Amino acid sequence: MSGRSALEHYKNGGAWWETEISDIKKDSIIHRGKRIEDLIGNVSYSQMLFFLLVGKELTEQQAKLFESVLVAGADHGPRAPSIAAARMAATCGVSFNSAVATGINMLGDIHGGAVEGAMELLYKTNAELTSNKNAVADTLQQFLAEGKKLPGFGHQLHDRDPRVSRLYDLAQQVIDSGEITGDYLSILEDYRQTMSAVKKRTFTINVDGISAAIQCELGIPAEAAKGIFSLARGMGIVAHAYEELMQGTLIKGPCPNEEKLVKYTGDMPEDMQKE
Repeated sequence: MSGRSALEHYKNGGAWWETEISDIKKDSIIHRGKRIEDLIGNVSYSQMLFFLLVGKELTEQQAKLFESVLVAGADHGPRAPSIAAARMAATCGVSFNSAVATGINMLGDIHGGAVEGAMELLYKTNAELTSNKNAVADTLQQFLAEGKKLPGFGHQLHDRDPRVSRLYDLAQQVIDSGEITGDYLSILEDYRQTMSAVKKRTFTINVDGISAAIQCELGIPAEAAKGIFSLARGMGIVAHAYEELMQGTLIKGPCPNEEKLVKYTGDMPEDMQKE
C-alpha cells in the first residue's frame, strides 16, 4: 500500500477508482483484456480466480493443482471456529447471508492465517538461499530463539493430516510436467527435516504448509492468502449454515448449559460468599 491520499490523487488528474481488473460499460464486460463471453465456459473457477488476482493464465494442470488447494480447505467440521460461528448464527434468526458472513468474519491471523505466514516464510527463505545456503537452519534458529511457532507444521487434531499426502502427489505430477519448479515444496521439506533433527522428534507438515508451498509455486502473493482461504472455507461455511438452518434449531450457543463448561471467576454478593 502506497499510503497515498485518494483525494490528492484525484485532484492531480487520476480517476477516483482505477483498476486493471475490469471495465464494465453498457452491454460490455471486460476482464483484464478479455471479454466475459470468451471466459465463460472456457476457464475454470480456479483459473478465473487466478486470472483476476494475478493477471496471468494458469495451464489446466496448474489450475487443477490450485483447485485442489481450495477443495482441501473447504471444510473441517464444527470444531473449526468459522464453521461453528456460522452454524450458531443460523440458529439466531439472522438472514442466511449474515450467517455465512459471520463464519467468514471469524477467519483471521489465528484461525485461517497460517497459510499467509507460511507463504511469507517460504518466499523470504527462497530469496535468502541465493546468498546463504544455511537460510533454512538460520531462520529456524531465529524462530526458536524468539519462541515463535513455525507456520505450516503440526495439527491439534491430526498426527498426519490426510490432506497433505494427496496434495503432495498432485503437486509432484505438475513438477514432473515442468509446469512448477518444486523449489518451495523442497524448502518446506527442508524445514520439516531440520526442525525434526533439532527437536529430535518427527514433525509433520499440515494442510496450511502444503497449501502455502503450492501457492508459492504458482506465484500467488502471500497477502492474498487469507482471502483465498476465505473462498475455500466459504464452501463449508455455506453448507454447514444451510444444514443448521434446515434442522430448525433455535439459539444454539457455543456450548451446552452445563456448569462445568462455563465457570464464573468474578466476585459474588456478600450473602452468597462461602465462609
